[in-house]
Amino acid sequence: MILKDLLEKDFGVELPISGGFGNSIENAVIIHKEGINDYVGKEYFILNCLGKVRRIEWKTLGQELLNHETKRIDKIKIETKQVTQTEIITQVENYYFDITECF
Repeated sequence: MILKDLLEKDFGVELPISGGFGNSIENAVIIHKEGINDYVGKEYFILNCLGKVRRIEWKTLGQELLNHETKRIDKIKIETKQVTQTEIITQVENYYFDITECF
């Protein structure tokens, strides 16, 4: 299943996105320009939804605009925290959003 369909199914929202799950540059979430150009808001909405689905807390550690081939990629570095009955698991993850259309 693709991310766009999962977000629509789980959260009842249809976002102007395509592509992958954002776990690498090659699998970036592609954000299409539609109406108000609030791509950053869409990025954080997606991260919030993914956090709820995964049952994790997260916080932003940094954000960086990358030029990759002919694309503009927004890289967001987050720290995740998952609490289990016996431990707290923290890790650092990067998410990639292709925001080329938004420029």
